[in-house]
Amino acid sequence: MCLKILLSIFNVACVFACPPVKHPGWSGVLNAFSEGEKCLQFDILTNRIVGSENCLYLNIFVPQDELNEKLAVMLFIHGGAFNFGSASLNQYCPDYLLDENVIVVTINYRLNVLGFLNLDVDECPGNMGLKDQLFAIKWVKNNISAFGGDTDNITIFGESAGSASVHCHLLSPQSLGLFQKAIMQSGCIFNSWSFNENHRETAFKFAKNVGCLKDDPKEILQYLLKMPAIDLIKGTKFGDDDNFPDFQFVPSVESNEVTEKFLSAHPQTLVEKAARVPIITGVNQMEGLVLFVEHNMKRFVDFHKSNEINKLFKNQYSEEIINKIRKFYFDEVNMECEITRLENICHLYSDAYFIRDFHGSYEYLLKDGSTPVYNYEFKFDGEINLCKHLIFNSRPSLRKSLKGACHADELNYLFYGQLFGYAPKTNSPESRMCKTMSKLWANFAKTGNPNSPDSSVTWNSTSADDPKYLSLDGDNTCMVNELLYSSRVKFWDEISEMVRSE
Repeated sequence: MCLKILLSIFNVACVFACPPVKHPGWSGVLNAFSEGEKCLQFDILTNRIVGSENCLYLNIFVPQDELNEKLAVMLFIHGGAFNFGSASLNQYCPDYLLDENVIVVTINYRLNVLGFLNLDVDECPGNMGLKDQLFAIKWVKNNISAFGGDTDNITIFGESAGSASVHCHLLSPQSLGLFQKAIMQSGCIFNSWSFNENHRETAFKFAKNVGCLKDDPKEILQYLLKMPAIDLIKGTKFGDDDNFPDFQFVPSVESNEVTEKFLSAHPQTLVEKAARVPIITGVNQMEGLVLFVEHNMKRFVDFHKSNEINKLFKNQYSEEIINKIRKFYFDEVNMECEITRLENICHLYSDAYFIRDFHGSYEYLLKDGSTPVYNYEFKFDGEINLCKHLIFNSRPSLRKSLKGACHADELNYLFYGQLFGYAPKTNSPESRMCKTMSKLWANFAKTGNPNSPDSSVTWNSTSADDPKYLSLDGDNTCMVNELLYSSRVKFWDEISEMVRSE
């Protein structure tokens, strides 16, 4: 076991809607061994607002073993749809990674309206949460050597919204040179839920929802600054966005009025000049199970019908395209079998929210071949697949029947979550999966190559001409020599072509 040095020392002074500023510092020795508050948010389990405005902290974890060399640094950005989560040890205790002799840093960043309101003015530019992350990365770059870290060997990694954040740092010129490698787990900025094309409309809708009828952005901001932060969070409940994919306070393009732009253009444009660093990127086999919460299940009875599919895509597609989608997912399967029907609904959800945009997030790297790309699919369905366990807690038979890994299920094989206490049994397939993943991730952080002589599997990089991926499936982990989800990727490429031609 490794010694975990927990340092909650990155607390910068900040004002709602403004980028973070440097902490004034302190005198003497700061005893920083307790966690800071999480950022203000709705608690998913209780639907109560928890956290604090005073929340910009980072935690540093250092292995116990004393080595005579600088250690690789892994900085983790948590997920939660840009609206939930924190760097808490309750979810992200990095024991498995520390066993591989790397330094791990976890960070908080502002969420929801406090982190992503964009009024297109310099006083409220948008993307404050991403700028919090940037500030944290800069702090680590400037200070991690004091903890034994190598300032020139930093890997940023994240899951879901954290992964989309990593993608943003790859695209933003402001992050260039601050890290050397990146790992993206189940998310990119091209996913529909991770980027708001209509942020100004969202901002005015929010203002109206909290009682401000002004139409001048600066007047709206002055109104909002007088409100308690907790009331601002309450005001983001619009009544039509109670599902994960519908959160509207997420990254967006910053206007020309903003002096320090993090995302100066649409991500599809920024790709042209994106950072060329080695990356690991992948998805989970049954991402869409994250939508299978109990109150959603009644919708699935008719989900194979065109009108329900149309609702899923918010009426953005023509009748011809909707029918094509329906046929692809449901016409060739036995809809009388509940499990088959639910599996295909899951695939549709997975593709709509994760898979169809996945390959586009790294395709630019394959085209110029400038740096290695390692693809994976996590499909291991073990006893510590926490997200799947929680979603199907009251429906254990369904959990066993729907095989595969849910969105976020890979996290418990990289981190130990203290809140729920899900830990692998000694010498179990789960403990071996933890060891395999932590070694692959840490090897990559150290060298840019996930392989090492003591690895249990060889992971080859993918390419445009010879696509391949690692199937992470416990003791059955192996390389697969084909494009991940090739038929589904091809189908969505066809849909995109139809949309462009309409």
